[in-house]
Amino acid sequence: AIVINEGYVESNKGVHLNKDIKIRGVTKKDIEGIAVARKLNVKNFALSFANSKKDVINFRQLIGKESNLISKIETMQALKSLDEIIKNSNEILIDRGDLSRYIPIEKIPIVQMQILKKSGLRKTRCYVATNLLETMVTNNQPTRAESNDIFSTLDKGADGLVLAAETAVGKYPIECVKFIKKCIKTYNDFKKNI
Repeated sequence: AIVINEGYVESNKGVHLNKDIKIRGVTKKDIEGIAVARKLNVKNFALSFANSKKDVINFRQLIGKESNLISKIETMQALKSLDEIIKNSNEILIDRGDLSRYIPIEKIPIVQMQILKKSGLRKTRCYVATNLLETMVTNNQPTRAESNDIFSTLDKGADGLVLAAETAVGKYPIECVKFIKKCIKTYNDFKKNI
């Protein structure tokens, strides 16, 4: 490989290529994990990289019709199949981080708005993940821009917000949860009073 832009590479990370690669969406390890989860009465399952109606239907067969299926929208192919994915899922999760590998970053807010609108029209709950409090991975305070992003995301129709690196590898996971909770309460109070 040739390094074009130097940077830090962590272990257990995915690789994105500018071409379609046909790989199975669910691995043998996933199938084994789902079987254990079902025995333990787990009801919520998330399908990463849901690319098509077929992916969602195949996953539904594995988790059972009584389970709650959350499809993660994180690829260009998912956007092309969005209506069918929403129709066959219980809930949707927008992964802005992975989407930004396929879509110019300045267009992420537009795509997020479109997904939220389509989910809302079908009355399918939709959550937004990635970079909500990115600076809090290393800093104990968020930025005003992050606070505004959270408010705007809720105002556009997000049913919930999902922290990722902030709580998985960040230095201030508890502070992140407290801050996002405070933002949600502030937003809800504001909406009640208008």
